[in-house]
Amino acid sequence: MNIKSLLLGSAAALAAVSGAQAADAIVAAEPEPLEYVRVCDAFGTGYFYIPGTETCLKIGGYVRVQVDGRSDFDLTGAQGGYRTNTRGQIAVEAKNDTEYGTLASKITVRANTNDPVRGTDFYLEETYLQLGGLRVGYFYNYFDNGLPGETVLSDGGPGFGGGGFGGDTLNNSIRYTYDAGSFSVYGQVDAFNSQAGWKTDNGSDDEIGVNGVVTGKFGGVTVDFFAGYDFDREEAAFASTLTAAIGPGSLGVFAAYATGANRYFDFAEWTIGAEYAIKVTDKFSVAPGVQYWDNITVVDGDFDAGDAWRVGITADYKITTNLAAKATINYTDVDSGTDSADRWDGFLRLQRSF
Repeated sequence: MNIKSLLLGSAAALAAVSGAQAADAIVAAEPEPLEYVRVCDAFGTGYFYIPGTETCLKIGGYVRVQVDGRSDFDLTGAQGGYRTNTRGQIAVEAKNDTEYGTLASKITVRANTNDPVRGTDFYLEETYLQLGGLRVGYFYNYFDNGLPGETVLSDGGPGFGGGGFGGDTLNNSIRYTYDAGSFSVYGQVDAFNSQAGWKTDNGSDDEIGVNGVVTGKFGGVTVDFFAGYDFDREEAAFASTLTAAIGPGSLGVFAAYATGANRYFDFAEWTIGAEYAIKVTDKFSVAPGVQYWDNITVVDGDFDAGDAWRVGITADYKITTNLAAKATINYTDVDSGTDSADRWDGFLRLQRSF
């Protein structure tokens, strides 16, 4: 065998071995593409798509630290002092479009370290589902809307009422809303205190109420009118709120009237109050306010005598993005018809929202 034949044979052998190794080589699989979270801007800011779905999710809430203070109140024997409380709240909202309109749901969970009513446990706040204009679940009614400051009390009075019927603003309810932009109207049925348990057919458990609101917007002015009827108390309540952009701020006026103490309004036969929120700078605003109540003493469900008035001021300061401070101080003078007393109250709050 000559040198040329030997070299050709070696080259052929090497080619055969290389071909066999190439056939047996392990090829790494291509990585699966990842689905990153996409921003959903169909329902406003803060929403994102749940991966793999067309449902938009929004997670928000706040942490609040507050110190409350008050003076003695001889009319009820309440002693003065201070109270501290820290609150945490988380709200989760989900929305998606359907052939019947937007399908929405909201879950709100809240807890306090020093809540005289709820204690310290976590509990549900507004939690409901909604399809188009139909809402069913646990949510607030009209009397918890309020004005920008902390002086005018739309959901009742500053603790001097004699009704004791609850002033329910958060119930299991069903509501339908028609919204045409500058005009909207809703009708609602409330099951008062329905979270307390079974209702019995004993003739005294008609804990049902109906209410409705008509709202109109005219340029910088918004006005609404509320009417509600409590079937258990067989009494009605009426109220209206007007807000208007005037000068450097916004004026808010609230008025309410009740035929007798009922779960919608039970602190007076009628009340009227006003606040004016003034934007001093981009970060600082103040809102002085005043309110008057007439016939605050309740006898057998009927308003009998007495009156009260309240004046105060609220200040808001935006420290930085999503961090704000609020402070208020108020003076209340009460005449029950047989006795009178006055009280100072207020609070200092720090809140981080997200």
